[in-house]
Amino acid sequence: MTTAAPGPAAHGPTVDVRLSYGPLLIGVFFNMILYGKTQVLIAQQLSFFKTTRRNPLWVTALVWGVFFVETANTAFDMAFVYQPLILEYGAVPDLFPTLFLTQPLCVIAIVFPIQLFFLWRVRTLTRLTFLPGLVLLVACTAFGGGVWTTVLVPVVAHFTGFPRLYRSAGVWLIASAAADLSIAALLAAALRSKKTGSPVTDSVLDRIIRMTVQTGLITAVFSILDVVCFLALRGDTVNFIWNIPLSKLYSNCLLSTLNAREGLMADFVAAHADLLVSESGPTFASAVSFESADDKLERGPEEYGETPTTTVAECV
Repeated sequence: MTTAAPGPAAHGPTVDVRLSYGPLLIGVFFNMILYGKTQVLIAQQLSFFKTTRRNPLWVTALVWGVFFVETANTAFDMAFVYQPLILEYGAVPDLFPTLFLTQPLCVIAIVFPIQLFFLWRVRTLTRLTFLPGLVLLVACTAFGGGVWTTVLVPVVAHFTGFPRLYRSAGVWLIASAAADLSIAALLAAALRSKKTGSPVTDSVLDRIIRMTVQTGLITAVFSILDVVCFLALRGDTVNFIWNIPLSKLYSNCLLSTLNAREGLMADFVAAHADLLVSESGPTFASAVSFESADDKLERGPEEYGETPTTTVAECV
């Protein structure tokens, strides 16, 4: 008597986990790409380390702190998808992965200090307190919602308990997106108000404005997609496609802003020197033509007679 071969049900998982673990895996892929791919986080960190520009100690501490948290976050994310996909392969999705708690914890640990940094820039540029203060309240609300969500994750513990996270995560993600859009708008308005009418100065400010708006919109769009997917696709984990790489976007936004300063200032000095060369003739040209961009940067554009130098210097 022959024994019937086992059917398909005897092999592999019997539960469709694509909407439970699939978005988590895709989000981790994006997160790792943003961490190590050329010209993103690691490359930005190396560029910041090599720069000759002197930064306040607290800015250097912020950059290195963000980098170390991002490194830990990348390791945690790989571990928490390895657990359900490999160690618990075939099991019905029930408990959150053990390290799932680290995802919201790392995001708020990175996003909130970076939002404070950009609010400090707004305050420095505008000398205003009220509007940055309002945005600070929104950012603090987002931070509070993130902490609330982090505390609830081990309490909920089960995928079936996701609805209990809707309120806290909704506060967190909506407030974070609102803070990002507000910061981008305030920075753009502050930079536009610094325009002097000088073509060289205004061209540099326009570049800073474009960079500010672009980076601010990218983080805001990911935050908005995160909250929309979270609230519209309840019961699934689709929002984690946007949530997991969110901290890397903030980190790259911070580093790209800091690393662009020296290049923008050097371009400003060189462009202004070229302008004065064209106006002053060959005698002046021979005096500046053998200077390197670094020499010009060290001397500063004020030595070429630029009145709005301080405007550019404080904006970059």
